[in-house]
Amino acid sequence: MGKLEKSFYWFCFFLAIYITVGFKLIPIILKDQLIKNLDENLTAKTSIEKVEFNPFTISARISNFKLVDENNNSDLSFKELNINFALLRSIEKRHISFQNLFLDELFLNIKEEKDGTYNLANLLKPSKEEDKKEDSSSFDIKFLISKIDLKNADINFESLINERPYNLKLKDINYVIYDLGTYKNSLSSNNLSFRINEDTSVSIGGAFNLEPFKMYGKIHISNLKIKEFLDFKDNFFNFELNNEANINLVLNYNINTTKEFDLKLNSEKLEINNIDLKQNDKSISSLKKLDVKRFDFDLINQKIKLDGINIDTLNANMISDKNGINFANLIKNSSSQKEVINDEKTTNKEESKPWIINLSNIKASSSFKFDDKINNTQIISDLISLNLKNIDIINSKIVLNDLSINHHNLSFNDNKNKLFIKSKNTKVVLDNLNIEDSIIDINNINLSKDSLVLDEKKANLNINSKNISLVLNNLKINKDKISLESTSLKTPNLDFEDKKSKLKVKNTQLDIKNLSNKGTDLAVDSIRLQNPQLDFINLENNTKIEAKNLDLKIQKLSNQKNRFKIEKTDLNNPHISIILPKNENQKIKEEVNSQTNITTKKESNNSSNQTKLDIGPININNGTFDFEDKNLPIAFKTTVTKLQGKVSEIKNTKSSKTNLELKGVVDQYGVAKITGIVNPNNIKFLTDINMKFENIAMQNFTPYTGKFIGRELKSGKLDLDLKYNIDQSNLDAKNNIIITKLELGEEVESPDAISLPLGIAIALLEDKDGIIDINLSVSGNVDDPQFSIGAIVWKAFVNLITKAVTAPFSLLGAMFNFSEDEIKSVKFNPLEDEITPIQKETLDKIALILTQKKDIAIKVNSSYNQKEETFELKKKRYFEKEGENKKLKKEELENLVSKIKVDYKELEIIAKNRALNIKNYLIKEKKIDEKQIILKDEIKTSNSSIDLEIEPLN
Repeated sequence: MGKLEKSFYWFCFFLAIYITVGFKLIPIILKDQLIKNLDENLTAKTSIEKVEFNPFTISARISNFKLVDENNNSDLSFKELNINFALLRSIEKRHISFQNLFLDELFLNIKEEKDGTYNLANLLKPSKEEDKKEDSSSFDIKFLISKIDLKNADINFESLINERPYNLKLKDINYVIYDLGTYKNSLSSNNLSFRINEDTSVSIGGAFNLEPFKMYGKIHISNLKIKEFLDFKDNFFNFELNNEANINLVLNYNINTTKEFDLKLNSEKLEINNIDLKQNDKSISSLKKLDVKRFDFDLINQKIKLDGINIDTLNANMISDKNGINFANLIKNSSSQKEVINDEKTTNKEESKPWIINLSNIKASSSFKFDDKINNTQIISDLISLNLKNIDIINSKIVLNDLSINHHNLSFNDNKNKLFIKSKNTKVVLDNLNIEDSIIDINNINLSKDSLVLDEKKANLNINSKNISLVLNNLKINKDKISLESTSLKTPNLDFEDKKSKLKVKNTQLDIKNLSNKGTDLAVDSIRLQNPQLDFINLENNTKIEAKNLDLKIQKLSNQKNRFKIEKTDLNNPHISIILPKNENQKIKEEVNSQTNITTKKESNNSSNQTKLDIGPININNGTFDFEDKNLPIAFKTTVTKLQGKVSEIKNTKSSKTNLELKGVVDQYGVAKITGIVNPNNIKFLTDINMKFENIAMQNFTPYTGKFIGRELKSGKLDLDLKYNIDQSNLDAKNNIIITKLELGEEVESPDAISLPLGIAIALLEDKDGIIDINLSVSGNVDDPQFSIGAIVWKAFVNLITKAVTAPFSLLGAMFNFSEDEIKSVKFNPLEDEITPIQKETLDKIALILTQKKDIAIKVNSSYNQKEETFELKKKRYFEKEGENKKLKKEELENLVSKIKVDYKELEIIAKNRALNIKNYLIKEKKIDEKQIILKDEIKTSNSSIDLEIEPLN
């Protein structure tokens, strides 16, 4: 037998031994040693069904491995474990190399006991060594595993720490790793998939490198049930979440530790669906869907970006009661929580580099309800729609662009104070917002609202507004300083009503330019109010004020250092109407006046502390003023148009003066002009006003003459020249009244009318051209409580009319420079009836008056002195019969005459002849119109003189 043959036999012998040891002996030894060592170190018993070893492939298989406790329960087991060792590669590469690691049907049961311990932690038996020194020497083993394959694994987690046991199951875990190794730049790929409980699917695919550690890949999570994780710490949360709430996520991740820990995340899909939070079985918040199209996270650059955020149907129901606000206690208080918060605060303080957060393309629809059970108030907001293009947050700096909020309905009910507010279809559009270091800078805000209703039951206050539009441009707020480049407010319809008044505003546009405010200091470049229609009604007396077509411009308004200043004011095209209703309550007027007096007194007492006023000229252009008084038997209405004027500077200093100049057209053909000087701070200190009214139609004043005089005015013209001068509270007023061709109309029944025959007064006051020229002077001290300009003027006018009626000859005598006695009667001697020079003197004066005043007539009363003229007639008859005897004494003559009988008709004839002769003289000799001489049928018996009376012809 040669050497080669011997070598072959020896090789076969050793091969047989190798095969026998490898296939037979090693599995027995491995199984025995595994069970022995595991049993020595573990509290559970080890059960291995079979161990196999292949000495040629250097591979091993362990089948049906279990760790069984004393109750024959297994917390750790697997069906099969295959390990394939790559010997040749290990020798070649000089490291440990495995071809394949395969683990099938791994089962792991993790249990948390009530004391917080875990069952797997109790598997190891306690070590006898009290102290173990840590080996500080480095241990670096190079290895490579070509493939790790985990199939059909299940992990069951159970926690008994809460009252209600918690279970979480990871099912059908399949995990494959390729080329796992420790040598540098060895890239490993991996794929992991599993299910969580019954509904959630998770898959993770990617690659990683252990040295340096790098990792990237993609995570897919489908239908992750949020409640299944929150239940793990149900004692931590003070709310209940519905079972349907879920998360869907597709997330890309990238981790790199080459230089520093670098983490980047970005999502392809992020959805949160069907959220419903409940407290005490009542829903407090719900969300149909939160969809984030793109999420990016960069740890090194500290950037967070969310793009395409869609919040669908977010509802919140907030309740405040004796336990506080329900949203404030969603998480139960704990000491550990406070510690975490403190840690976070500390961490934030240590951070020097700011986080950059960007949110873009945000859309949200939501509703909100707040029920304050303590104060009995409620806020309900439904159908809020939000659109936001972009928001950047860097530390305390916030930049927001293109925000739009549409708000369908909002209601606020304060049942305690009986205040109710409703708002409908509110829209807010914000162009650009910057917030940095407590500085707020807003480029543009546009707010519009279909309607706003405020109802305050206690004060009986109601505000109703429709179609409000508010625009703010370049608003900047820096602590107590506010600046605004421009603002515009449009209100087509506003109704305001309280117990005492009602206000309606239509078509209002308010524009403000360059407003700035710091503390109490305010400055505005210009204010313009355009086209408002204002209707104001005093509900207590129904007085109505209307204004329309206003165009108000205010330039350079400021309020600084207790000084209010307006450089210039223009009021263009104002149309103002005042309407006084019927049955005006005088008592209310008196109360208002008394309150006004009290207020005035209070204000005057505090005048030293009042704000200084400096208001520049006020220009009025093309104004219209209507005045209507319905509190008369016939309604009065007048209109002043083309009102032009200027009011100079208004200051409330003691010596300030304001010049007035106003003019306009009254009704159709009248003219009004007001000029003068006043002290705006105190008109009693200085007032010098001249008011002129020319060519005013008298018939327009019929309502007032009907009320106070009891007659209509048919025609006539009125000119007024009123001069009022007040110096140190002393009034000197001159009222020059000129009435041309006044004609009275029908009588009007009025309880306030004076009972005087006005016709005669007018006839007497008019000159030959039909002009009444009245000068009424008024003087007095306006501080006297009993002093009233209107009352004094009216009293003087009534006295003038009364004098004209009751003492017409006195008035006529004053007009023609005669004495009253010269013209009120024509004197005759007893038994005389002829016109002698004595009578002519009186009648010529009467003729002059009648010639000048064609509208009056003289009534002539036939008259004789019955006692005196009867005696004279008897005496005449006695002398005619007996002859005159001068020797008779007076007593004898009277005795003789008394026996003579006469007829009184003779005396009546004398009386009538006297009147007739007066008439004939005036008509024939003085050419007086016959209609101006009226003979009365009545015969007076008291006087031989003929008394005259004045009577109007019309």
